This record gives sequence, C-alpha cells and structure tokens, in this order.
Amino acid sequence: MNSIIFCKLNSFSDFNMESRGLKSNQLQDIWSNFKGGDFASLGILFETHYQELFYYGIKIVALPELVKDTIQDLFTDMWERRSKMSTVENIKAYLIISLRRELIHRISKVRKENMDDQLLPLQFSFSAEDFLISTEQNTEHSRLLTKSMEGLTDRQREVILLRFFHGLEFQEISQALEMNIQSVRNLLFRSLDKIRKDMSEQGVTGVENVEMFLWSVFGRKK
Repeated sequence: MNSIIFCKLNSFSDFNMESRGLKSNQLQDIWSNFKGGDFASLGILFETHYQELFYYGIKIVALPELVKDTIQDLFTDMWERRSKMSTVENIKAYLIISLRRELIHRISKVRKENMDDQLLPLQFSFSAEDFLISTEQNTEHSRLLTKSMEGLTDRQREVILLRFFHGLEFQEISQALEMNIQSVRNLLFRSLDKIRKDMSEQGVTGVENVEMFLWSVFGRKK
C-alpha cells in the first residue's frame, strides 16, 4: 500500500487537473466509494487534494520530504481505517486539519528526541509568488502585501491562508487551530485591519473591502 501511494507522489508532475475541479457532491460520492473499499477512489481523493495539502504543509515546516511522507502516511492510514470513518461535510477541511495535527505531532517528537527547542521551527511566511500576479500593478500590490504580512504573527498568517487560499469556514479554521470560533474571528479581524491600514498607507486603492482584495490576490472566489 505504501509503495502504491508513494508512486502517486512521484507522479505529481502528471497531476490530474480535471480531478481538482470535482464538485462537492461528486467528492462525497467518491468518499462513499472509498469507504466501501474502492482503492481507485482513494487515488482520486489523493490527486484532488495533494497539491493543496503540500502547499499548506510546506508553509508549516519547510521540509518537503517530511511533508510528502506525512501526506502519504495520512492517506495510507485513511485506507486502513476506511470502514470506521464517518462521512465528512468538507473533505478538504478534514484533510487539512488532519495534516496539520500530524505534522505538528511529528515536529514535536523530533524536537523532544533531539532535546532542541529550536529544531524544526514552524515557518509560516509568504512571498509575492503566493499571490495572483497578472499586471505590473498587481506585482507591486503583491510586494506590499507580502511586506504587510511580515508584520503579522505566524498564527495570523495561518488564519489568512486557511480563510482566503484554502477557503475554509470559521468553524473549520477553529478546529484546525484548536481555537473557539470567536477567537478565530477576532484573530482574522485584527489581521485584516492591519493589512488594510498598511496597504492604504502605501496608496493602494480598493482595499477598503480587504476581504474581497484578499480573495482576488489569492486567486480564489468565495
């Protein structure tokens, strides 16, 4: 089983773009088939979510091989537990939450074994390449946005990513970050307020509705 999923990881360059466009109800059918023992459905779930999971994982810890291994083990564990797994409303959110918890567990384990609190620090940073760039003006906006985000905490940057890139709802973000929903809302509000002020001070127009601005620069539509 491990070798089969590992082959899928190695074929990332041949990623099936069509599978990423599956609708929610289609994914739910695939999930049901997977739970029923259809290994091909596990492959579809893997192909559909791998790129997004890897992107998120590499933001948590800048160790690509660790992230790849963790994603592989996550799907292997899912296959082994498939008959006991319940239906989930948002498969992507479930996978993101599971990946985050497992990565943090592994990082903590390595830290403990090496007796080094500085080992494998969580890294949650952005670069201009993370944002949708289509014009010279957008390139400058991306640079300014990156600079603004450097002034946020890791937790604030993470809530921005989960909300505007991955499109998670507040309840799902609260599960991922292990915070109550109101704390997530407060965290996001403070983050958005700082970005709005920073961008406005630099003369960027159209950031009064900073949420719409972020949906656009991350290339996602809510």
